[in-house]
Formats: sequence, structure tokens, C-alpha cells
Amino acid sequence: MSACPSGSSSPNNVVINGSVISGGNVPPVAIAGATVSIYQAQTGAPLLITQTSTDGNGNFTAKVPVSSSNTSSTPALYYAVASKSPNILLMASLGSGPLSSVRINELTTIASAYAFAQFFQSDYSIAGSSTPLSIAAGMAENLVAAQSGAASAVIQASPNAYQTNTWSELGSLGNILAACTQGVTNACTNLYALSPAQNGALPINTLQAIVNIALHPAANVNSIFNLASVSTSYSPALTAAQGPSSTNPLQKLDAWTMAVKVNNSGSANCPFGGPANIAFDVNGYAWINNNVIQGTPNSSNCLMVLLPNGQPAMGSVGSIGSTNTTNIANTVSTVPTSPITGGGILGSGFGIAIDALNNIWSGNFGWGNNLPVSGSVTKLSSEGVPISPATGYTNGLSRVQGIAVDPSNNIWMASYGNNSVVAYLKGSSANVITYSDGNVQPFGMAIAGDGSAWVTYTGSDTVSKLKFNGGNIAKVFTVNLPAGSNPKGVAVDSQGNAWVVAGKTSTVYAISSSGAIVGTYTGQGINGPWGISLDAKGNVWVANFGVATPSARYSVVQLCGAITGNCPVGVAMGTAISPSAGYSLPSAGSQVLLNSGSPLYGTGAPPSYLPLMRLTSVNADMAGNIWATNNWKPSAINDIAPNDANPGGDGVVIFIGVAAPTKAPSLGPAQSL
Repeated sequence: MSACPSGSSSPNNVVINGSVISGGNVPPVAIAGATVSIYQAQTGAPLLITQTSTDGNGNFTAKVPVSSSNTSSTPALYYAVASKSPNILLMASLGSGPLSSVRINELTTIASAYAFAQFFQSDYSIAGSSTPLSIAAGMAENLVAAQSGAASAVIQASPNAYQTNTWSELGSLGNILAACTQGVTNACTNLYALSPAQNGALPINTLQAIVNIALHPAANVNSIFNLASVSTSYSPALTAAQGPSSTNPLQKLDAWTMAVKVNNSGSANCPFGGPANIAFDVNGYAWINNNVIQGTPNSSNCLMVLLPNGQPAMGSVGSIGSTNTTNIANTVSTVPTSPITGGGILGSGFGIAIDALNNIWSGNFGWGNNLPVSGSVTKLSSEGVPISPATGYTNGLSRVQGIAVDPSNNIWMASYGNNSVVAYLKGSSANVITYSDGNVQPFGMAIAGDGSAWVTYTGSDTVSKLKFNGGNIAKVFTVNLPAGSNPKGVAVDSQGNAWVVAGKTSTVYAISSSGAIVGTYTGQGINGPWGISLDAKGNVWVANFGVATPSARYSVVQLCGAITGNCPVGVAMGTAISPSAGYSLPSAGSQVLLNSGSPLYGTGAPPSYLPLMRLTSVNADMAGNIWATNNWKPSAINDIAPNDANPGGDGVVIFIGVAAPTKAPSLGPAQSL
């Protein structure tokens, strides 16, 4: 790992008292004589701040000079690497404090490998800009508390704990690394053989091996699982009944993804109920449309704002990197308070976007007992203060679904209720252009690189490309899909292709900029898709709404995009990178609980063991995490019961480090940072 030496001194030092240890639950093994290097990550090669060695008990002390600029809006991000031999490299994220106490072990290495997966360079050093690295640091802390070297409080508590398999998966991977670290015969050789890089090169140390697994979680799943039986250093760990050969479809491991579920809205008065779609702002905050009042069919009047680590934004000053105040990776002076009310929020639908001035636009659909006469759109400031009136903006609108913002700051909206596409020019509700033709029920909206807009029509099974022409909206062309396709989400890549999901036929279409269908993709885990997005490498992410069956397990599917050079070798456009069932989140045996502690369907109702539910959207953040919205509960009863008595799903599942880091907010095709 290359680095540049630190060239400046500071009167302020943080003294780090740490240890390098292998193992957790059984008596841990101190790693004496390890070299501990403290780095400051940045956009280029990291700075080597200081270097020391562990004593006979594996302990070390290091002084880290911290400049006054570390308290600014772009603080430094630190990490530690402990090396005992060429084979043994362990790592821990230290945040921006940096942490004054750390226990570097296999679990902190796993957490760092996944959280920073997209920022490792060819020499396995870390490079990136401040905000994305801050987000990654927060996700590392979500998995493992670097101070203790144990699974974090987030992982050990609801809605994670044994409701998901993440805690046990950490233990299994920890045992695999510990066998290598502790010198078990052939443990390192076997691990390296099963964890090659994308170019086929085998790793030469533990850090490289786990980074490669994080980047290619669907590779060699069964063989890697078998390595975990050699060591029992960590528990819980996956059992045979939870492994890739399991006969239990709800607990079967099909990829080495790491996921964290979050469901705290910030207020018990407005809990998560059918989150629909997400927009990320320039600070990495997640703005989330919320459909219903949890446990009822009625429209919710709030939307959620989560910090980049998935915790609710709490106002005044907020950390975007960590809930640990000693590990604050970035701060902003004014942040919103979740949940947000006012400005016409009522039954937020599929549409949410952030404009060029950092204002938030959220479409209101409304249903149930709160059924409005007409839909609207809500406009909020970046602090969550309503700008639109109490009824929202209604000019030209009826039951808004998809929303997209073009580079000229025009707000494009799919006005589902009146079969129209409506544009608020320069973000003004008083300067409105409306377009309609024979196509009905517009749903998804996306902006191409040339500023044109794509819209799907669920009612007429069509997709249209629109553009401004002489002060009006004009149709470039319409593409007819097979009858009954019911297209919803749409995303446009940097090549001008529109990617469209057809839920009723479980199909993904790729349509060229000239209107030709250049790809029709089925199978591969695609199951009733609803939402679709692209990351900065142009790879395609599909949210499966699916169909409800008692044993159904819902998933996210990753397809190779049009730029096949960004895909694994030999994978063609439209071919799945994810496993045959997609990326899911298995149960570890405990029933799913709401944030209130109540069972998903209520006290006395049959339990659910599906932490990942029926999804309507997937979106990549600036650190390469995929956020999937649990919009609808799994049970088929919700599809047939009168008035859908309790339909809204619970929370958001974050798959850590699986996508290309993607610029936010988006004003067109996904871009790199």
C-alpha cells in the first residue's frame, strides 16, 4: 500500500490507544509486533500520518496531529492498517475524530472492506473526496463498532439482529479471516484461491481477499461458506441451515452482500409506512417518500429524511458520517428534522427529486380516507421547510407519480390522474407547460443527457420521448410495448438508452435514443419489477415488487449496462451480475418487527420473516450503497383484502458498497463524483 508521508505538523494531537487482535468470542489472540500505520484518506494517494508497532499484548499508542481544518465542512478521514506479515493485513476506519480508541481485528477489516469497497485503489489504499468517504465511514460503523471490534449496536438490535442474517454473516467471514490470521494450515491459500480480483489476479493478503469478496459477492458463494467451519473465533455465525445449501428459502445464503435495515423515521407519530422512492441531496441525506400511515390504508402526511448512515436527521447540527460523536465524518450547520410535514404532503407517491437549487420536489398521490380532490406536488427547501402552500402546488397536476429535473432546472412530472406530462419551467409553479396525447396513466420520468424527457405510460403500455419545442412539449416518438406490460420505472444511461421495467411481464427493456428496442431481458431474478436506476458506471439496478407467496423472498437485481467494460469479464449488456435470485436479505430466524417493536402485521397476526419486502425503488448513493425501499408488505392478503387494510411495508434496506458511487443530486443520467 503506497502513501505519501505527512508533511505538516499540528499543535493538536489525538492520542489513539489501540490493539490488534484476532478473534472475538473465544479468548482472542493478541498480535504482537504488528506494524500499525495511520493514514489520512484524500482524493489522491493517502497521507501516512504516523506508524508504530504493537507490544507483546497487541497494544499500541499513536499520536495523530489534527489540523484546525478538520472541523470544517471537509474534515479529514482516517483509517488504520495493521500488518503482521505480507499475508496478514487488518484494517479499521477511524472516522474524522479520529477515534481515540480502536480494536483492529477481522470484523473491523470486513466492515472497512465493504464500506470502502468502491474507493480501494489498485494498491488497496483508499482514495476519494470528503463527503463520499464520510458516508462510507458511517456505513463501516453501522456494521462494526471500531472501538470494541464487535458487531455494532445497529446490527445487534432490531430491525437487524436475528431478523436479518448480517450479524451471522459477519461472524462467518470473520472466522474465515481468523483462520488465515491465526495460521491454520492452508487457510490463507484456500481463501485467496476463492477471492480473485475482477482481472483474475489472486489476493496476497487478508485485506485484499475480503475487498475482492465485497466487490464480487455472488462469486464462489458455497466454497467460501465452507471455509468458515475451520474457525469458531466469532459468533454468531451462519449455520448449515442458513448457508447456500439450505432448504429454507427464507434463510438461504445466495451472495456475500452486507445489508443494514433502517426503519426509524425520527418520530413515533409518523413511522415508516410504504416508503416509495429516494432522492439524495448534495450532503448525502436521503429524502424518502412515505405512502401510508403504518398499519392502515390511509395516506401519510409526512416524508422521511435520513442521514447518510440511515439514522433520522434530527435538526440543527448533524453528522453525515456516524452516530458516534467521536467519529463524526462531516457536519453541516443546518439540517432538516425528520419526519417532514406540511407543504401539501399527502400520500407521497413514486416521484421525488432534488433540483439545481437543492430544493426537494415530492409528488402527492393520496388515497384511502384522506382521498384528495386533486393531487399536487410539494416543494421543500434543503432544510425541509415547506415552500409550497398547505395544499401543495396543483397547477396542471392530478395525482403525481414520477418526477425528474433537467439541467435547466425544469421540473418534469408524470401527472397520472389526468394523463398528462407537466413541466414547471425553471421550477416555477406559475410557468407551466402541459402535454397529453392518447397515451394514458404516465408513471415514470427520466431525463436524458440532451435534456429530453422519457415517460412511461402504465395504462397504454407505451414509452415516449419528449422534448421542448417552441415553448411547448413535443413528442419525439412513442415505443409500443407488448399489451399488458404495465411499464413503471425508467432510467436513461449516458449512451442515451432508456431502461424500462415492465412489471406485469417481469421484463426489462433497453430502448435506444432513436426509439429502437435494443434489449429485452427476462429471468435472472427479475420478478415484477417496479423501479429501476443506474449507477455511475452505467450498471442497471432493478427493484422487484414481485408477487406475494408465503415463501417468496424479494430481491434487487443488478444487470450489466451498455458500457460492458464496466462489468465483469465476459458479461454482456442486460446480463445479471447478481445471482440467479438477485441480491436478497435472508432471515436469521427472528420475525420482522416494526420500529415500535410490534410485529409487522400486528400483535397476534402470523409472523413475517422477510426483512426485504416488495420493493418500488433502488438508488445508489455517493459511496456506492444501494438503498431499497420496502414499499409493500409481503403477504398476499394485502393484494386481495378489502381496501388493502395494512399494505405499507417497513423501512429501507441498504446494501453496502455494491454499486459505483453516484453523484447527487441527479439532473440527468447518473454521473460519477
